[in-house]
Amino acid sequence: MKRLLVSTFACLSIIFSAAANGNEKSLTVENRANNLSDQMIRELRLNNYQSNKLREINLEVVAKMMAVEAEFKGNQELIDQKCKAICSERDEKLENVLSTVQYNNYFGDRKVYSKYDKDFVASAGQASESTKALASTTAETEVPTVN
Repeated sequence: MKRLLVSTFACLSIIFSAAANGNEKSLTVENRANNLSDQMIRELRLNNYQSNKLREINLEVVAKMMAVEAEFKGNQELIDQKCKAICSERDEKLENVLSTVQYNNYFGDRKVYSKYDKDFVASAGQASESTKALASTTAETEVPTVN
């Protein structure tokens, strides 16, 4: 009976930790680019053509930014400098896609979009950390012994 109970709890802890690791929300280039694009599409009131072009541009920009963030991890000053250059490339591309009014609205709200993107990355990181904490807590629970 004691062995059965111990093995049952061991199996349950393995199942819960595997389920928690499987459900972990990972931050991908597509998730991050789509989140930012959705926000910009709503606020700038883009048509279908503009929306598709914006998604392409943001996907490319976010991929470059995430590569820079991974390559220069720990050197925030260099990351900010390189990301600023990448964002200026996006500005040039968007100037050809957006109307004058839309581009002026975008240009004035660039800091807002940047903050929105950083908040999304932070919230995705917190969700990932809380899932890892749940998995480690489940795996570390002590198995009660029956005498």
